[in-house]
Amino acid sequence: MDITKRLMLDALEELVKAELKVFIWHLCNGVAAGVERIPPGKLEEATRSDVVDCMVKQYSDDAGKITVQVLRNIKQNDLAKRLELKFQEVQQPVQEDTRHAPVPVEPQLSQSDGKRHNMTQSSQEFKRKILQDMGDDASISVSIYIPARSEKKGLALLITNIDFACKKYNRNGAEIDEENMEWLLKALGYNVEKRRNLSGDAIDKEVRDFSKRSEHQDSDSTFVVIMSHGTRINNRDAILGVSHHENDVYFVDKTFSHLNSVNCSALINKPKVILIQACRGGDHSGGVDVHDQVPESDSWVHREKDFVCFMSTLPDTVSYRNPQTGSHFINYIVEVFCEGAHKHDIMELFRKEHL
Repeated sequence: MDITKRLMLDALEELVKAELKVFIWHLCNGVAAGVERIPPGKLEEATRSDVVDCMVKQYSDDAGKITVQVLRNIKQNDLAKRLELKFQEVQQPVQEDTRHAPVPVEPQLSQSDGKRHNMTQSSQEFKRKILQDMGDDASISVSIYIPARSEKKGLALLITNIDFACKKYNRNGAEIDEENMEWLLKALGYNVEKRRNLSGDAIDKEVRDFSKRSEHQDSDSTFVVIMSHGTRINNRDAILGVSHHENDVYFVDKTFSHLNSVNCSALINKPKVILIQACRGGDHSGGVDVHDQVPESDSWVHREKDFVCFMSTLPDTVSYRNPQTGSHFINYIVEVFCEGAHKHDIMELFRKEHL
């Protein structure tokens, strides 16, 4: 704890008086959901050392992490990043001589090809190396990696629509995608919140409620995976609810609004990975596979800080799913992550999947 207090004090000494005042204001008025406020009287006329001592007494082992969060709240992002790196550097592995050793995750038999999925965990050294190599470009890439068993990544939301009001639209094979994605997310270290067969409004509510979960405060990233039929409405990507009509939809861009820095402060500067298995318009050209599409097409691309959005197909294109083996998109993701998640960052993994 002594080294944590010293690093916290070093960080606060880089703040001018006005900035320190704002830092204290956030401690007294709320850092984020789930973080207890410090009574203003305890910090009245407090020096930097007093602030550190009070935070350690109030938050114990979480004091350093909360210091980083408050620095981000007051837009001291560079200072927050440097402090976070220093905390990571002083964390000692349990056994130094095995710090680089990969740790196997329980394999799973793939229903698509009969092979067994195997996941290899990466070491803390893997993350530290990428942080050093990538510098300011590392914010998205480094936080999605296979963690040591003692680490907790946070929450992932997995929504799968399989059974529809009209049975001819049922997504046969989607249960395989659900099983494979649940296994992958758990292997990556996430606690998976799983939902099935939702209307468009229900999907919206689940994503909105997910954004308010207090567990995000202690996480370093999150996944949201949505799998259903899809379409395009007024140049916007839309996920169809189980009623399967254009009045029962969830617009994909709402995901970014629900999880942005305004509506989900607990995930500020933390990677948010969005995976969508659904069509985006286009025509079905035949073959043994089925598709997750209703007619409509246009073009749209979304970009926002700290988000990675990976969709199963390009605009004006259908997305294929095999009733016996699941979708090509999900199978490829599982395969690529199993082969390289312990040695490549997430952007490189997605590039490989795209190839």
